[in-house]
Amino acid sequence: MQQATARHSAPRYVQPLGDVHANRARWAGLGRGKTAVVTGANAGLGFFSALALADSGATVLMACRNQSRAERAAAQIRRRVPLAQLEFMQFDADSMASAVGLAAELRGRRIDVLVANAGIIHTPPTRQPGLLGYEQVMTTNVIGHARLLGELAATFAAHPLRFIALGSMSTLMLQADLQNLKLDRDYHPYRAYAQSKAMLQGIGLALDRRLRQLSWPSRSITVHPGYSVSGLTPQIPGVNEPGFGKRLQGQLQAGFAQGKHQGAVAIVEAALNPHLASAPTGVYLGPKYVSKGRIALASPAKITRSKDLHQRAWELFKEANDGFDPFAHG
Repeated sequence: MQQATARHSAPRYVQPLGDVHANRARWAGLGRGKTAVVTGANAGLGFFSALALADSGATVLMACRNQSRAERAAAQIRRRVPLAQLEFMQFDADSMASAVGLAAELRGRRIDVLVANAGIIHTPPTRQPGLLGYEQVMTTNVIGHARLLGELAATFAAHPLRFIALGSMSTLMLQADLQNLKLDRDYHPYRAYAQSKAMLQGIGLALDRRLRQLSWPSRSITVHPGYSVSGLTPQIPGVNEPGFGKRLQGQLQAGFAQGKHQGAVAIVEAALNPHLASAPTGVYLGPKYVSKGRIALASPAKITRSKDLHQRAWELFKEANDGFDPFAHG
């Protein structure tokens, strides 16, 4: 398995500590005056990212499908960060209309961070139809976010905005079949997940290059959270409540897995570290030991660095935006 290593000429990167709680001092105040949108902020990596961003002083817009779950998550964040500035916004990543609606709300305010976190982890055992002829996993993990991203393109030109794309270590273990992204044949749940993450990772990396070419002030930073599981994550009432079986499974996987409060460090670091604004094009963050460990500058899977994948990922991005490329010209 490929080990994450720094391949950049930037100054030595000082790694954050192991989980979001241990990095409170590192991130303290870095979010003050900023607004961060976190899709799927009511659970998992999204919850711990929202928690840490709120603790850093940022206003966090919790873009979630289920308002009651988002409100439970917000209550738990406020228990830990009494002065947290949180807002709920409706977002269903499986809906173009929802993406367009959220973008319409966001265009009226300054947005500094956009985290594309919402998605399907437990993929359906059989192919479920999604948008544009793709299956549901690609729709939810990629297409909804791609439309949101396209609708907000002008915001990237107006002021520094960081788009955080969540890749996955699965891209290291299973190559995307660029001729079968719709999985019309040979559908498998893991392949659906891995291909969706490869596409989102490809969009994130390709976007960063385009932003540099356009000389726009924004960045796209791609991250992967390692193998982060509920069974190794702190108990949070109404947010993360794994039963005995999941706890046991987590302990058995502890040698190569970590909790979601640890995986979320990559997201928050990408959102807040001021030095990453001048990092080389295509900056990528992931655990030092691929599946777990402290976050470091990393090298994406070879397939997701390829020109062919970036081209196909951008074609998918344009499909999600009715064939239009809002990042084509400055």
